[in-house]
Amino acid sequence: MKAEKRTSILDQIPSAEEMPEQALPTLVGAKREGWSRRRVLGIATGAAVATGLGVLDLLPWSKPRGATAAAYTVWETCHGFADAGSVCVPSSALYSGNCSGSWHRNDGASGTCYNLRYTHNPSSCDGNNAWKWYGGGTTSTRRMCSDGWYEYHDCGGGNVSRFSICRTAI
Repeated sequence: MKAEKRTSILDQIPSAEEMPEQALPTLVGAKREGWSRRRVLGIATGAAVATGLGVLDLLPWSKPRGATAAAYTVWETCHGFADAGSVCVPSSALYSGNCSGSWHRNDGASGTCYNLRYTHNPSSCDGNNAWKWYGGGTTSTRRMCSDGWYEYHDCGGGNVSRFSICRTAI
């Protein structure tokens, strides 16, 4: 009697390295001609979003508001706002970080636990925002002094409100 070859269930699992004898080609990776449905829908969606944003930009409330530009004016002389030894007084004013160009800042910022604000004072010097200082008799320094306020508040109870001066060279 001839011995039968016993096959295991593991012998029925196809090999990952050898192609089966009767394998048919698949269409899964085949390159198609023309545009796919996904590409056409993507282009249509992009065009619809762009058109919608364009229409929203035409609405009146989407236009940026014009900045309220202050009419900054400068005194030609200090008129008692400086003495011979100091540039822009009082010396107790805040002098750092408060300039925007050559004028006092007029903006602010806030975060999770703080809020700060710079405001200019457009009429502090007899209707003017700034004055010029020509150095007195002891120096040739020339400065323009534009004044305002600095305010800072935080969650830890820190509160600062100080007169501040933007001091720039002229």
